[in-house]
Amino acid sequence: MKVIHFRPLRNALAIAGIAALAACASTPLTNPKLDEARAAYDRAAADAQVARSAPMELQRAQESLQRAESALRAGDEASTVEHFAYLARQRTESAMQTAGLAKADEAVAQARAQRDRILIDARGREADQQRASAEKARTEAQTALKLAQQRAAAAEVARQEAEAARQQAISAQSRAAKLEAQLAEMKARKTDRGMVLTLGDVLFDTGRAELKPGAMRTIEQLATFMRENPERTVEIEGYTDSIGSDAFNQDLSERRARAVRTALIDRGIDTRRVSARGFGESNPVATNDTAAGRQQNRRVEVVISGT
Repeated sequence: MKVIHFRPLRNALAIAGIAALAACASTPLTNPKLDEARAAYDRAAADAQVARSAPMELQRAQESLQRAESALRAGDEASTVEHFAYLARQRTESAMQTAGLAKADEAVAQARAQRDRILIDARGREADQQRASAEKARTEAQTALKLAQQRAAAAEVARQEAEAARQQAISAQSRAAKLEAQLAEMKARKTDRGMVLTLGDVLFDTGRAELKPGAMRTIEQLATFMRENPERTVEIEGYTDSIGSDAFNQDLSERRARAVRTALIDRGIDTRRVSARGFGESNPVATNDTAAGRQQNRRVEVVISGT
């Protein structure tokens, strides 16, 4: 029976694996916050007191460090890497504080034993002083641990508040862009009174105040805008040209403004958000001496608040 040797194949696979590892190793994977957290953890892990007194805290710090390193290798955002690095650093500090507290407890125990020996030797005062010193060290260690925990909690709250503020800013920018696009689509213009949408004379028959069917697209567009922007209100103003009596023109301008208001209310807009006024032939925007000028003066203007 012929024996087949696979050593060349194994050698080729080994060389390929080494090349792949070398390629990965050539890719720089660094992050200053992660480096600091790793260095702090290494110092704590090398401390026998920390390893003996705070194994759970040290394990949690190691897990956070591994998650930060995994995020860095995976190419995640720096904020994700730094978040886990921050947790690793805080948990390392907690482990060191716990070790310090344990060390202080050991010092207390040692001081008590020494005090007992000194009491036996009739040297009670010196033993009391050492006990007080040990108690003070333990209290200081407890205070430092509590302070570190408070700082960690405050930092997490600040991070969450910053993220919430960023999301609010993005949302506000999106709403502003949408509002601007809606106003542009309706061909609203900026004036001293705010944004004004002009509805021309083509919406009504001559001398009439009933909206023509062709006006409904504009009314629907305005109603949609108001539904999507519930904080806005509108003031509808009717105007006419100078043909006819002052009383007729005043009445016609009021009826036309009310017709637009009624159309918006019929489409679900709250009555408190829509007001209507007539100004007759006052405030012309063009001369009344020409047909073109009079047509411009026969109009309904919608003044949009808060824009």
